[in-house]
Amino acid sequence: MPTDGYALTCNRFVSVMLGAMAAVTHPALAKAGEVRVEPFGQTTDGEQVTAYTLINASGASATILDYGGTIAAIRVPDRHGKLDNVVLAFPNLEDWETVGHANANIGRYANRIRGGFTLDGVHYPLNPGTNGITLHGGPPPYSKRIWKLLSTAKEGTPSVTLRLVSPDADQGFPGELVIDAKYTLTNTNELYLEFVATTGATTIVNLTNHIYFNLNGNGTTSVYGQHLRLAADRIAVKDEVGMPSGELRLVAGTELDLRDEAPVIQLVSGARNQVFAAPRVSANPPNPGQLANFDHSYVFPEGFGGLTEVAARLEDDTSGRTLELRTTEPSIQVYVPGRRAGVLAEGGGPLRLGPAIALETQHLPDSPNHREWPSTELRPGETYRTTTIWSFGVQTGD
Repeated sequence: MPTDGYALTCNRFVSVMLGAMAAVTHPALAKAGEVRVEPFGQTTDGEQVTAYTLINASGASATILDYGGTIAAIRVPDRHGKLDNVVLAFPNLEDWETVGHANANIGRYANRIRGGFTLDGVHYPLNPGTNGITLHGGPPPYSKRIWKLLSTAKEGTPSVTLRLVSPDADQGFPGELVIDAKYTLTNTNELYLEFVATTGATTIVNLTNHIYFNLNGNGTTSVYGQHLRLAADRIAVKDEVGMPSGELRLVAGTELDLRDEAPVIQLVSGARNQVFAAPRVSANPPNPGQLANFDHSYVFPEGFGGLTEVAARLEDDTSGRTLELRTTEPSIQVYVPGRRAGVLAEGGGPLRLGPAIALETQHLPDSPNHREWPSTELRPGETYRTTTIWSFGVQTGD
């Protein structure tokens, strides 16, 4: 992670900061139902970035960047009505460029594929990294591209739709893929993200947004004390390099069973549980006393109700905020990072240990190489559709 991410020229620093402040910090200046459009600075490649802030009737808001389709802010009230940004965020655009995939759309295949894949008798090696693994589609990542504005809707329920055209052979995948990502903020503080995609040739598709949450507010506390409940009953077991072994093991009776809520710290303390992950092969193994990152693929039961059932629920007793997640996807990647070095939180302070939790709705990693799992193939004439809903509220009672 670069440590000199604040060595901006004066002009660029002012441009980026003014854009970020206008687009993210002051949504109350806009009218309810409005989609406010503001500049968000310039990338290091000289591309202009635009922020679209959706404001609902209660004053809650969501700010979407055309850079990666990034969800730069979701501002919702705590139990006292105070609005805070509950997703991981950074002071300026240059920092967003250094943090990888945070809160951005990723594909063509989210998560990991090992050794490429074979489709209709043709092998596609992709762009493998360490251990032959391609992460989040490989370079150039969708998360660092400018998604073009397709439309906005301002009457009643604000929304914005962004489009990315991924050409044939992009990242090594076959077929031109046209992706529309629609973000909608309702008056009941629900944020919808809907992906729709079509292809010119048979390909594989697995899209998600790599969103990180901290319900107490970005950069304020660790998420270790927040509580998570997941409807998932299995975890994809990982081998010694962190790839799925093919086994989906039941969580019942283990510390990683989240069907009853548990503090996030319980996940982190169980990150090296060898029931679900073989010991990692690493030249620099972690200190035995050090808290590890938590990174597991949870699988929902067969026949799970999709958008009619709560797939995940996160609660923060300090702020009183709650998050309920619904999705059409069959699994969810739960990732809790340790400390993020070299970057600051949105307010300028250092990020805490365990600054946020990622809840990435998706198909399982390496699914194209596990035919027993739900297919990720998309053929011409078919339409890929997936929806995730994040519903924000506050705890009831005292």
